[in-house]
Amino acid sequence: MLRWLRNNLGTLLLAFFLAVTVWVAAVSQADPIMEQDFPQPIEISYLGLTEGMLILGQPPKTTSVTIRAPESIWRYLAVEDIHIEANLSGLDAGAYRLKLIPRLDIMSARVTGIDPASVTITLELSTSKMVDVNVVTFDQPALGFQAEEPIAQPKQVNVVGPASVVEQVYELRAEISLTNRRESIDQQVPLIPLDREGNKVEGVQISLEQVRVTVQIKLGDFYRLVSVIPIIKGRDTMEELGHYRVTNITYTPREVIVSSSDREALDALPVFVETIPFDISDQTTDVERRLPLNLPVGVYLIGEQSVLVRVTIEPVVESITVTREIEIQGLGPELYAITSPSTVDIILTGPAATLDALRPEDVRVVVDLRDYGIGKHPTEPQVLILPTDLQFEAPIPSIIEVEITSSPPSTPIPTP
Repeated sequence: MLRWLRNNLGTLLLAFFLAVTVWVAAVSQADPIMEQDFPQPIEISYLGLTEGMLILGQPPKTTSVTIRAPESIWRYLAVEDIHIEANLSGLDAGAYRLKLIPRLDIMSARVTGIDPASVTITLELSTSKMVDVNVVTFDQPALGFQAEEPIAQPKQVNVVGPASVVEQVYELRAEISLTNRRESIDQQVPLIPLDREGNKVEGVQISLEQVRVTVQIKLGDFYRLVSVIPIIKGRDTMEELGHYRVTNITYTPREVIVSSSDREALDALPVFVETIPFDISDQTTDVERRLPLNLPVGVYLIGEQSVLVRVTIEPVVESITVTREIEIQGLGPELYAITSPSTVDIILTGPAATLDALRPEDVRVVVDLRDYGIGKHPTEPQVLILPTDLQFEAPIPSIIEVEITSSPPSTPIPTP
């Protein structure tokens, strides 16, 4: 047996090799190997950074990879399965060119290419320092108001980063606008690291991204804030007629700033000032006017010298019922017609002023008997109304009977 094995060992090995070759060819044909670029960039992980060291600037964040794997693997291969690492273990301050190391979570796939295959980084010792917060305000408060010096809490904030970068930070600026402000400010404001020339410093971390800034804003000594009251006259006269009514009064501004060189005159003012009177007794639609204020001598209005007053006026809407005789139109020659009933009622709705001025001829009810012959006919009477701002429903009744005859209707004999 042993002699037979020795004599046929070469043949057996050849047969085994041929079998493996056939198996590999069969597998490759069913699940072919594909080598291609992965469609998404892969994030670079920087590992092993020595404590107290920092990477200067912004190192490359991603790279592209080429992968060789069976087609079946490509179907579910995800970006989470691919890892690209840069090993920083044991590196001191200095500049380095590091080869990127691939790692796959799937055994039957491998990385055949990385672009770029290496990264250049600079390491520096980490340092920190306390930097003053400088609050810078822009523009001015509203006219008559003044702002006190802004206060930041805390007044200093710790800045951390590479020593050469931290050294450039001269101040942490908090910017806030005072444009037309009338009220004090108390808000969180982001910090901006700047160098001595006012340029922003990149690559540092601030222990507090925002600080609390307060700015007290108040009126100047010779200014005073007072409310406005618009004086509207003639409203009662208008509404007593019952035709129109006031539904809203708006005005702007509702508060104004007044000034005087006489502080006692300012203190003597009430908490409000009035406009000059505005008579609306003859108004029938919405109206707006700019009205000056009625101020004491020596007291002056700051800013816009008038108040815009808007008065909304609506017509009073009422309903009335009128009765009208039915008029005959279009009756043929030598024909006579009698309607039953001879009158109808109409409910009119609209502005009270229009209803009060209504004349009998403004509302008519007619039936058109053109093409009608002798006999009794149910007919819809037509309502004709001249005022266009009135509305009405169908007359009551909405259907009447018209009897057409060839002889005149008999005149009823009065009862003695």
